[in-house]
Amino acid sequence: MKSFNIALKNIRKSHNDYTVYFFTLIIGVAIFYMFNAIGTQGAMTRVAASGNSLISVLVTVIRFVSVLVAMVLGLLIIYANNFLIKRRKKEFGIYMLLGMSKQVVSTILVWETCIIGFISLLAGLLLGIFGGQFLSILVTRMFEMDVSSYRFEISFKAILMTVISFACIFLVVLVFNVLVVSKKNLIDLIGARKKNEKAALKNPVLSVLLFIISAVLLGIALVRVGIYGMEVHRTEFIIHILIGLVGTFTLFGSMAGFLQKLAEHLGAFYKKGLCSFVIRQFTGNINTSAVSFALITLILFLALCFFSTGFSIRTYLNKRLANATPVDVTIETEGDKPVTDLLAERGIDSAEFFDECLDLPIYQSPRITISTTLGSVLDKAKEQFPLARWNTPENVMTLSDYNQIERMFGRKELSLKENEYAVISSFEMLNTFTNSALEQNNPLEMNSVTLTPGYEYALDEFLLMSETNISLGVVIVPDSVAADPENNFSVSGRFLAGNYSATSSDERYHSDSVLKESLGDSLNMFFDEEGAPHIPVTLATANSVRDSSVGTSVIVVFLVLYIGIVFVIACAAIIALKVLTDSLDSAPRFEILRRIGADEAMRGRALLIQVLLNFLLPLSIAGIYTAFALRFIRDALSAFGALNMISGISTTLVIMLLLYGGYFLTTCFGCNKIIMNSSVH
Repeated sequence: MKSFNIALKNIRKSHNDYTVYFFTLIIGVAIFYMFNAIGTQGAMTRVAASGNSLISVLVTVIRFVSVLVAMVLGLLIIYANNFLIKRRKKEFGIYMLLGMSKQVVSTILVWETCIIGFISLLAGLLLGIFGGQFLSILVTRMFEMDVSSYRFEISFKAILMTVISFACIFLVVLVFNVLVVSKKNLIDLIGARKKNEKAALKNPVLSVLLFIISAVLLGIALVRVGIYGMEVHRTEFIIHILIGLVGTFTLFGSMAGFLQKLAEHLGAFYKKGLCSFVIRQFTGNINTSAVSFALITLILFLALCFFSTGFSIRTYLNKRLANATPVDVTIETEGDKPVTDLLAERGIDSAEFFDECLDLPIYQSPRITISTTLGSVLDKAKEQFPLARWNTPENVMTLSDYNQIERMFGRKELSLKENEYAVISSFEMLNTFTNSALEQNNPLEMNSVTLTPGYEYALDEFLLMSETNISLGVVIVPDSVAADPENNFSVSGRFLAGNYSATSSDERYHSDSVLKESLGDSLNMFFDEEGAPHIPVTLATANSVRDSSVGTSVIVVFLVLYIGIVFVIACAAIIALKVLTDSLDSAPRFEILRRIGADEAMRGRALLIQVLLNFLLPLSIAGIYTAFALRFIRDALSAFGALNMISGISTTLVIMLLLYGGYFLTTCFGCNKIIMNSSVH
């Protein structure tokens, strides 16, 4: 028990050193529990019971991601513990000098690790249990479920998983701590000094030269990937990514010498107040921690990309969903048999089943193909999509039929002259070429008439409902053109749009089930007799589209939060611990400043700037990387629609302000206590 009491006193005495460590452990445990409890929360089970299959996908994905998260948190805890142990080597040496054996010192460390692990695990689980209720309510609201059905729940399975995962991590930490003491001699422990990573470059001229080369290569790589990434060859793309990775490490390795030389050339600024002191402190920290800064920058870059892209996709899905379900059901079939006849064969009376219903033909003509609608722009399209089948016939609808759909969907009717046509398409990547063809007044040569564009752009509309409302294209022609036998139009399929007679939400879900059961064979026939991909009937209901969209949004948000928050915490915690341990070594220097006349305000300002620079440097470089990466991501996802990154970036800034800013303030408070307490005498 004597070892236990000493361990307890050590933790109480060093509570300032352990603040960031405890805070990180508690947040890590809480996050791990919250996301692993999702699958067993009542909100999720109720959503899954409603038929949303994406919930099981989310739970499965989170289980796999939890392995990655556990590894990241494990490395973070070991890394953080390593800093604390380094600070206490001299303390362990004193214990041994006073007569304690290595075994007793190791026992004290074991008790300290167990106490810290138990307290942080208990506090983290309590925080996670209450935080999990917030996630449960969030899920309930996202799926537009009745919040009154919410109840407080605890996932014992998630508790067990969290305890096992962190017990394994602390077991590794415990073994590491014991090895540190058992392998060190007394003289090594007594004479221990701060040992960061080896200093990078000491030659200032070489540092400046390498920094400039690294900055130029990074700039070229960022421009090629971020701005022209969609145009460069895959091999070149990978090469630029590798240049970016290597360049990040060389940039930080040479940054200290470059900044020092740059500051010295700014004579008045360098000699003003405590600027020279702050710059030397900061550059010294970079020079001995270049690898850590580079890794932190890359991880922050990944976190910023996760946050910005994930929340932008969620906003996009929610925006598309607002206009994605104008009716209860849409069905598209092949052949000329009316959909109502097909349903009648399956026992569904459309007159009773639907309150209102449209059953319209879809035409095709050998004169209207993807190649003819693109005209002179076809060659450019072939360069980007060399494997596409450009002679595939376009789907065609008559103007009067399509305007019936427009009225039912609540959209504005189209207006065309007898020699005009329009294109309906929401596939952004193809629309780039379609719009060019329409702007050039591309004609469609029919046997009886030449059609010219009635609109100078493809109309962003759709027939068949879907999660993203992507339509590959429908050509709208005047009724007289389709009716003229000289133009060789034939019915290739049918399209039905309808609203159920059912009124309540449960009745609509039941109607969905009736349709799926009656059309089951046709919906599941994925290959024709020749083995080619083939689905004769495509069914989309408002409920399935909404559930799929919301389910996808939930998956995106949860994964982004889970991975992104862990990455940010890992980076911020490492910076905080490094700065706190550095402040212990800097305390004598700040004491010298006090003795030569620097008042408390000047020293406090110098300390604040020093801490700010350590947090701001990797974040600012990661921010530059992210700006170019988001440009590439936006272009890569443009095929699915215009992705507005502003919403994602705004949400990211809020999260970073709370997480990263919280660690910054905690570190400032801790460093201020260390420095100012050392300057009392």
